Amino acid sequence: MDTRALREFIRLGRFHFLLSGFIPFTAGALLAFLLGARFTPAQFVIGYAAMAAAHLSVHYSNDYFDADADRFVETTAISGGSGVLAANPNLKPAAFWAAVALMAVSVLIGYFFVTAYAYPVFFLVFGIAGNLLGWFYTAPPLAFAYHKLGEVTNMITFGLLMPGAGYFVAAGTLDAAFFAFAIPLSLYGLVFITSVEIPDMEGDIAGGKRTLIVRKGRIFGFGLIALAATLATAALTFFALTGFFAPVDFWPVALFSCIPLGIALWGFSHRCAERAGALRYAAANIMGYFLFWGLGVLYFIFAAVVA
Repeated sequence: MDTRALREFIRLGRFHFLLSGFIPFTAGALLAFLLGARFTPAQFVIGYAAMAAAHLSVHYSNDYFDADADRFVETTAISGGSGVLAANPNLKPAAFWAAVALMAVSVLIGYFFVTAYAYPVFFLVFGIAGNLLGWFYTAPPLAFAYHKLGEVTNMITFGLLMPGAGYFVAAGTLDAAFFAFAIPLSLYGLVFITSVEIPDMEGDIAGGKRTLIVRKGRIFGFGLIALAATLATAALTFFALTGFFAPVDFWPVALFSCIPLGIALWGFSHRCAERAGALRYAAANIMGYFLFWGLGVLYFIFAAVVA
């Protein structure tokens, strides 16, 4: 592999998007800590390493199995894949084996974690399930993204697997508190994937993907995003009102949720069926999603320091 090919191979991994997994993982670990769990920095690092390897594997496998469909998609800042394999089909074997190797690394790190810290074997099962879900998001024969299950898969990934891995590493279990927290997070996962699908509608139609936007259209998508963001804010406000996560004050988290909610309602009010007009609002939804997560993590860090 020459220098240019190596650069393209690295770009194919989209390493900067690992942040979308690191932030939820950190939030889950911090919430567990604030609720009484105690864990070491080494546990955090090793646990995240297992998840990061799985997450990076998905970047390579998705582009590999989406290579044909992505020929019809115009890459944007929020969607369309990396575009590397369309221009460099010779890298397809390397992408495939990188995905397989990273899954193996993820499982091995998970096994080491379970052995070193005497965690229940369910942690390893949780990790394997996450790897398989990521692989079969685009890989046949299941290919969830091509068989009307892409949105559900992303809700599980962003609402359960990513923050759940962090919570599990810290607490050694997934309890009722976490599953309650996963409700609004799953709704934000729906906001995320629907926003990503909006710019790709025409390309996904040509590529054979049966996404929700392909089936229902962009107008429906903006309505669904607004509904999901509204329900997520309602859930977080309920947690704040009832003190469900006491001693953690959830009012700041509920307040932060007004950012993606406001953006979602703004997008809904300007909803349009044309790609050029819709892209702006879809990208804004993604920005609101990351602002919510970023502020939430900063608040959890602050709460942990002053606790």
